[in-house]
Amino acid sequence: MFGYGKMANYAIASLSYLAANYETEGFKANSQTIATARNLSRPLVGKLMSQMSTAGLVNGTPGPGGGFYLSRAPKDITLLEIVKLFEKIEEALMCPFGPGWCGNGDPCPFHYELEDKRDEMMAWLSNTNLEVFTNHPVKPEKGFDAEAV
Repeated sequence: MFGYGKMANYAIASLSYLAANYETEGFKANSQTIATARNLSRPLVGKLMSQMSTAGLVNGTPGPGGGFYLSRAPKDITLLEIVKLFEKIEEALMCPFGPGWCGNGDPCPFHYELEDKRDEMMAWLSNTNLEVFTNHPVKPEKGFDAEAV
């Protein structure tokens, strides 16, 4: 209801690797390198990077020595921008009772609290950018297998 799904999560994880290495001059990473660093499958990362390249979040260079790199500075790419590529984010409140409850008479018992939580999540996604990863590289727990999750 308020969060984002696995694809958006994996996209953020993939881009966090590029953000963590953004300051390294000429840094590019191929799908396999990103997949290994974030313990994701290479085909999944390849698909994500292709979508993010089309959306203008990353640029790619084909061939030997090629790879992906952020198209803009990490501070200029918000989590909301990433999540919107993979999730349908509704501004409207999603009532757990379904259509026809809220807005017809009194709101449901959860309405105002859900509205606040949705607004908090949207604000957090809008105000958080990839720069948080530039000084805080993320590494998986030793032996962690993302495919098993």
